This record gives sequence, structure tokens and C-alpha cells, in this order.
Amino acid sequence: MRTLLLPAMIALLTVGQTPQAPAPFRTLDDRFAPPRFTDRTEWERRAAYLREHVLASAGLLPLPPRTPLNPVVFDELKHEGYSVAKVFFESLPGFYVTGNLYRPAGPGPFPAVLSAHGHWTYGRLENQPLMSGPGRAISLARRGFVVFTHDMVGYNDSRQLPHTFDGRRERLWGLSLGGLQLWNSIRALDFLESLPYVRKDAIGATGESGGGTQTYMVAAVDPRVAAAVPVNMVSLLMQGGCLCENPPGLRLDTTNVEIAATIAPRPLLLVSATGDWTKETMESEYPAVRALYALVGADDRVRAVRFDAEHNYNQGSREAMYGWMARWLKGEASDAPQKEQPFTADRLPDLQVFHGRPLPAGALTPGALTTAWIESAKRQLGETPLDIRAAALRHALAFAGEAPKPAPAARPSRRRPVVLLAGVPPEVERAIKAAGYQVRSVAFTPFDEAAAAKVSHFETYNRTPASQRVADIVTALRAQPNAVLVAAGDAALAGALAAAIEPPRLAVIDAGGFDTSRDDDFLARLYVPGLRRAGDLRTASEMAPGRLIVHNAGAAFDAPGARVQQATLTPREIAKAVKQAEQQH
Repeated sequence: MRTLLLPAMIALLTVGQTPQAPAPFRTLDDRFAPPRFTDRTEWERRAAYLREHVLASAGLLPLPPRTPLNPVVFDELKHEGYSVAKVFFESLPGFYVTGNLYRPAGPGPFPAVLSAHGHWTYGRLENQPLMSGPGRAISLARRGFVVFTHDMVGYNDSRQLPHTFDGRRERLWGLSLGGLQLWNSIRALDFLESLPYVRKDAIGATGESGGGTQTYMVAAVDPRVAAAVPVNMVSLLMQGGCLCENPPGLRLDTTNVEIAATIAPRPLLLVSATGDWTKETMESEYPAVRALYALVGADDRVRAVRFDAEHNYNQGSREAMYGWMARWLKGEASDAPQKEQPFTADRLPDLQVFHGRPLPAGALTPGALTTAWIESAKRQLGETPLDIRAAALRHALAFAGEAPKPAPAARPSRRRPVVLLAGVPPEVERAIKAAGYQVRSVAFTPFDEAAAAKVSHFETYNRTPASQRVADIVTALRAQPNAVLVAAGDAALAGALAAAIEPPRLAVIDAGGFDTSRDDDFLARLYVPGLRRAGDLRTASEMAPGRLIVHNAGAAFDAPGARVQQATLTPREIAKAVKQAEQQH
């Protein structure tokens, strides 16, 4: 086990607080407690936070520009009562969403269903007793629904990226496999809305397993989803085992059950099975979700069913979904299951979008997609108001669930401010003490690298070391209101971020040559997923204007709300800055 401290700080701890004991790491397989709220206002505040948190963890706060979809619908096959066509469109310039569009016979307008798939061998084209993507689309189309079945990234025709697409640099900028799939789902709703024969007020979403994750995620953040049926996924026993279900930071303080409940008061049907992690839905997850629906006066809009089966989207599950969609998207009197008629799926080559044809010219490679995303994010940061960037930063640092706090008001006091020390060399401590100030050192939480390495999708459920340093400094600042923070090295960089969450009287930050223009500096010393997408230290300095002095900064250190210099302050100059901060207050 190592601690998140520089050698000098280890010595300081002997005169200050003792290190905090590390809490056990959260994992995707923990058994979590059901959410419990008794006050409607409290739940609605929590639900609003969760909706924003899903977007932030997916790198979608703010939402990327809605660039032209440029949809192509072709090779339509006509069958009795419905047709099916191949589709591709651009969710981002040069990145394609692929799938099939099933359309009922007649002019419409029709309700529609966005149909996501799980991690089956053939993805959206899987057709077997446990799951048939074509079968549910055909059956819905025969019932008068337009259906778009789309590929997860890396499946079938979505072959620009592998389903293992990931990287620490990408995560810094809010680009992740799960976030990209959520954006694809949002753009798929845009596509369905663009069709003249689709009712814009009657679009549902459904999917199983990983597709169930896509279903409740898009329903949580996009109110255009008028009814949702996540199948075999919403559980307190397992939160999702694939990279695509685990955007960084998503479940630091929440679960799938709580996220799914944010759909209220829109209709939600939970489909579960005895043979997987949804086996306790009727006894645990459903009562918890129904209680939250009841708080908003919508307990008649949530139901749950359980089938004696292994992990699936089988005929019984599909029939339950047909009835739910008919009730809430077509206005039928009952949500009772509707019997599925026999169907014949088309041959795979007749459904594959790029069978026998190349990807469109200009289709991005993985590296080119990362570059394009980062360049777009940089442009967007320059146009995004501070309040939105600040919200994104609070989410990245896991403080967004709290009400934002204003900078502490100046108030006269005969007491000299406490000076919090983090990572500073002994000579700085001596200079501050010689100036007559009481010092306290920040207690940092030990980080067990070996234990963390054993946790699948660690960053989805736990803070990174840098993020934990920020949290520890925030804790220290809250324990000493109106204190001055003096910090060096990696603790200083964390302190600059902490000052945005709990503004000190002043923070004197020795940046150790850190350069905010270099991703490598963040990766080595300040790795927090989503940090650069939120505007990193630039946003932080604007959230605490006039309260940061940054010295020993890199040549391109960007912090417009701070006083920044490349030269290093001497211990005496640091003590003088502390004195000036005291006098100004």
C-alpha cells in the first residue's frame, strides 16, 4: 500500500492530523441498499442531480453539437404488414450509427420504439429462443410501431471502433465507450423524430442486458423517451459487467435502480428473470422503484414482471413489453401481455448495413475520432458558460450532489487564520510559523494500488488517487473555515481544484512546473476522468476568483481567475502572501 503523499508531507503529518483509514472500494458486484426517500422535494432534487450526473459521466455535459445526421435509408425489403430497411447516420461527423428500420404498412404517423441489444454473438441480429432482435422488431412493426434496432459500438456493422475502445487520455476528455453509446442513443432519437411518419410524442425504448443499460440511461437523460422497458438489467446485485456499461464516475454514489427511477413519472416496466442478477426484482428493486414513483404520484405507471428463465429477452419477456408499449404509446386500455405471432427473420446479409460494401468515405479511425472529439471539446469549452462548466467539474470531482457553496464572505475576526499545509517543504512550514500562524497539515487517505487493481471498472465506482487528494483537502478546508491553504507538488494541483469546491481565504499553490496545455501532465499528476472536458484548472480558478496564487507554473499554465507566475515564491514571500490575505479580510 502506498499513500498519496510527498515525502515532505509525511513528516508534516507528525505535527498535524493522522492519515485517514481507507474505505473499502466499491465494486459492480456489491449488494447495494435500495434507495429510500420519503419526501417528494428531496427525491426530485436527487433525481435532477442524477440525470445531470449521467450526462457528465458520459462526457455529455454540455451536450456536443448536434451536427447533421446525414441519414441513409436503403435496400428496403417489403413483407406482409411491414418493411425493413438498412440505415446508417452520423452521430458525430465521420462516426456512424448502423441498424435496421422496421416500418408498418401505411402512412402513419406511428409510435416508435428504439431497440437496443445486449452482448449476444450476433448483437441486434441475434435470433434464438433466448433473444430475437429481429423477432421483437417484426412483432412491434406488425402492431403499428416504427422500430429502429441499432448496433452497439463494435458489433455487426459498427466496426469503426472495437467494443474495447478506451484510454486514459480519452477519459480525461470525457470520451468513453459507454458515453459514446449514450450519445448514439440520443442521436437515434433524433433520427426517429426526423421521420415524417413517426409520432414525436410517442417514442419508447427497450433493450436487454447491456441494451437494458442503454435503455434506462437514455430514458433518464432524454425526456423524449415516453415509455421504457429495460430487460434483465436493473438490479442491486450487479451493475453491469462490460466496459460499455461503466462510464467513469457514474456509480460513485448511486446504482442502476436509482438511475432507472429517475424516469418517473414516465411509464417504466422492469422485466426480470430468476436465472440472473435480477432474480430479486419483485422483492427488492421493484418495491424501491415503486415507492419513488408513488412519491411523484405515478405508482400506476410502473410495473415489474419476472420469468423463470436464464438471462434473456425471450418470448414471454417480449410479450410483456408489447402490452406495455401498446398501453402507453398507443393508448390501449390494458398493459396486459400480448401474444406474439410466428415470424421469420430475414437473412443476415439482407440486414447487414455494410455487407459487401465499404464504410463511407471519411469514416474516422479510433485515433482520428479521439482527436476530433478533443478538438470539438476545446472549441465548446470556449463557448460554454461558467455555470455549466462548474457543474461538470463538480461532477468530475464527485461533489455535484451537494448544493453549490458561495465563496466565504469576509468577516472581521481577531483570530489569525489557520494555515493548512499540503506537500510543502519544511522551510515553508518554518517561515509560516515564524510569522505567527498556527499550521495544520492535511490528512490524506492511503490508496491501496493492489486492491484497486482487482476492482473491475474501478473508476466507475471509486475516486482516482488525484480525486481522493481533492476530497481530502476539501475535508480539511471544511474543518477550518476561512483558512489559508499552502500546497506544493501534486497536492497543490489537487488544492487548486479543492478551492473551487470549498473556497479558502487564499490558496498559494506551487505547481511544480505543471503545464495545463499538456495532456501528459494531467495523466501523470492530476488524472481525474472528465476533468479536461470540464475545463480543468481554468474552470476551477474562475470558480474561486482572486483566491489562488499559482507559482512555479509551466509556461502555458491557464488559470484566468488566479495570479500565475513561472517563478517560485520563496518561503518568506509565501508567508508574506498569507499575511496580506489576513489583512485584506
